[in-house]
Amino acid sequence: MDDPVFVKVNDNILVVIKKLLQLKKGYVLVTRSDDTIVGIISDRDIHRLILKEGGMFSPDLLAKECMVKPVITIVSNATLQDAEEIMRANKINRLPVVEKEGSKKVIGVINYETVHSNVLTNFAKKWVKRSYNFNR
Repeated sequence: MDDPVFVKVNDNILVVIKKLLQLKKGYVLVTRSDDTIVGIISDRDIHRLILKEGGMFSPDLLAKECMVKPVITIVSNATLQDAEEIMRANKINRLPVVEKEGSKKVIGVINYETVHSNVLTNFAKKWVKRSYNFNR
């Protein structure tokens, strides 16, 4: 799980892009002044914005104007399989993790590649164990 990266709703697009480039996380979470999460912006969203605007967009554009909302989250005690199902069903690559249901305070972010590889690894371990027990 990665540490989350945040911007404020009224940060302009240049602040968002700077954080994306500096921290190389591929996303920023958008928060209100009370630090509750209200949106997410991914590097893919920025690419779409650039293509949509013909390569030109106003530096006055605010995070709240280009964020994706609502943010889909998962609780910290959920399984990796739960996370993979949520990500697949919603066609998302990053999933903010919250401590409890209904909370908007993010404690981390998981990405699809990590979740998927761990689910496959766990499946393979169970399969090998069953095969070993079967051949005994």
